[in-house]
Amino acid sequence: MSRIDSNPFASNGATNPNTVTTGGLNDIDVTQFLNLMLTELQNQDPLNPTDNAALLDQIGQLRSITANDQLVSTLSSFSTTQELTTASGLIGKTVKGLDKEAKDVNGEVSSVSVKIDEKDRNKRQVQVHVGTQIVDIKNIREIVENA
Repeated sequence: MSRIDSNPFASNGATNPNTVTTGGLNDIDVTQFLNLMLTELQNQDPLNPTDNAALLDQIGQLRSITANDQLVSTLSSFSTTQELTTASGLIGKTVKGLDKEAKDVNGEVSSVSVKIDEKDRNKRQVQVHVGTQIVDIKNIREIVENA
């Protein structure tokens, strides 16, 4: 039988649970979750123990939340990839749209870029470059085939 550390935070190098910095459920692996659950069970009120059904319900909810987070992340990545593919197909074509100041832009797309949000590196915006102006792909209103 394997030994379970009495400090569930020891595996990440923290000794005080109040000082642990996490990014959410993605930072907790199965072993850490089980250690937390066992610690909770060891420290519960013996006269009012946690119901087994409630415990299984918590595990099911955790798995559901984790699966939903992974699905959202996958779909977001797919969306960015699709936008980048679409934008790269616009190089050499004339577009009409709005720049970030809501000014009209009309011209030939010379290049494509991806802007990454500084606060959340998972958020990305695909942009097309028309001369010196930049248009978010979501703000393109018309695509004109060049003759």
